[in-house]
Amino acid sequence: METESFKLDVHVKALSQPPSLGFLSTVVISQYREVEEFLINNKDNCVTSLGSYPDDSSTCHDPLISLTLPSFKPNDVYQHLQTQLHDHDLSEQISCKIVEAQQRQTSQSVYLPQQPPLFIIVSVKLTHKVYVVVPPLATDLDQEMSQGEEEESKTCAICLEELSTSDDYCELPNCTHCFHEPCLTQWLIRGNNSCPLCRKPVDKQPQ
Repeated sequence: METESFKLDVHVKALSQPPSLGFLSTVVISQYREVEEFLINNKDNCVTSLGSYPDDSSTCHDPLISLTLPSFKPNDVYQHLQTQLHDHDLSEQISCKIVEAQQRQTSQSVYLPQQPPLFIIVSVKLTHKVYVVVPPLATDLDQEMSQGEEEESKTCAICLEELSTSDDYCELPNCTHCFHEPCLTQWLIRGNNSCPLCRKPVDKQPQ
């Protein structure tokens, strides 16, 4: 199962524009788009980054955009961006950053008789985050059962001592549980005819 999110980083720097560039403000936007993949362990919600790479779909987007703006009215800036980016949310967020940068720059030159045009540099980084959720290979119950079965296979359930490869032990035919041969002999002598663990009959009775 996959889920995704997007992270947008926008950095804007506004400068007074040289007269040689004209009387309209200039905005230069550089774009970088990447995909970053993460692996989520569904058992403990541990998140592991798998790395990032350039977004293949970014080839359809011009990495460098240059605009001339007659004004910094928010709607005008948005409309100019929308014609280039064709993305409402992206255009809206970048236009807000441009207007904020213009207002900061204008406040610093408030005593000038005429506000000069601005040269604004915008750096945009759009990260497409993809989260791959991996279900656990086994449930906790399955793991506990397998661990329990493993412990059973290592221990004689009659004397509760470990089964060693050097010991003489018997494996019951109907359930494959193992016990020390002397322990099982004593168990059967006492009139028990079933496995001490699962209670399956040691010998099948004739029909």
